[in-house]
Amino acid sequence: MNRAARGEGQVVKLSDEELVDRFRSGDEDSFRILVERHSPRIFNIIYRTIKDRSLAEDLSQEVFLRMYRFLDGFKKKCRFSTWLYRLTINVCFDAQRKKKEESKVVSLSHQVANGGSNPGTRELEDESFSPQKILEKEELARKIDSAIDSLPEVLKMTFILREFEDLSYKELVKILRCSEGTVKSRLCRARETLRQKLEVYLREDR
Repeated sequence: MNRAARGEGQVVKLSDEELVDRFRSGDEDSFRILVERHSPRIFNIIYRTIKDRSLAEDLSQEVFLRMYRFLDGFKKKCRFSTWLYRLTINVCFDAQRKKKEESKVVSLSHQVANGGSNPGTRELEDESFSPQKILEKEELARKIDSAIDSLPEVLKMTFILREFEDLSYKELVKILRCSEGTVKSRLCRARETLRQKLEVYLREDR
């Protein structure tokens, strides 16, 4: 192994915080390593929240652009990953707010074009998600995804970070900037809401 390769290997083994320090000192490769280290998890969080692979890829890029822009603002009062997840949540919330505003405009334009109603929209949406023949478990998985997606933004993000990303309560407190009691309350509300929405489907699946 040559010296350059050894140096690269040593840099890869550095902690996030050490890589941040190196980047601030002018080492651009440290930023690349941070991106490579965290991009899979960042994409997963965004995709589970947005449910759109192409948009999730774009938003992942937005997260790392903001990371590059605001990295000087990272003060090491928390772990770098906590700071980055918080940045990711903000990007997700911004995208969802924009999506809601756009859907309101589209809905209004449809109503105007159809004289105040929008016939056939529900059937069209259902067809896009319901193939003629589908396995029951795939249908149940879709119902679960839909139920999670229907949760209020704060509950959904808390649920995703805990159940899918397996973050601890301590990590969630720092990322979401709330008390542990609030985190547990949000998780309880999310689980209860999902239980109520999915109860009939889960009963049928038994």
